[in-house]
Amino acid sequence: MEILQWVGFVGGIAAAAYLMLAWGKVYWKKRIDAWAKRRGVVVLSYRGAASFEGPGGLLRSENQTTFRVRIREPGGGLRQGWLVFGRNWNPASAPDELVREVWD
Repeated sequence: MEILQWVGFVGGIAAAAYLMLAWGKVYWKKRIDAWAKRRGVVVLSYRGAASFEGPGGLLRSENQTTFRVRIREPGGGLRQGWLVFGRNWNPASAPDELVREVWD
């Protein structure tokens, strides 16, 4: 394989990986914003949970996605907790279905 072909191949894989990560951020932001709108709250910040964090921790399946969120409630109060999407060990469930809210 020539060097230019190699550079193009690696560059293409890097571009595809970047686009997938960017799409995931946009997708989950929309899902969390939709949840907040239904609840009448404002999302101040959110981040994905590490494999050992949040409800389920190390027992979380690949079908689940968990986020740590900070919100402002309609009365002005601040709250933080976890949002869990997808059912544990059930590949037939929708991975973007909100199944649990756990508040501190």
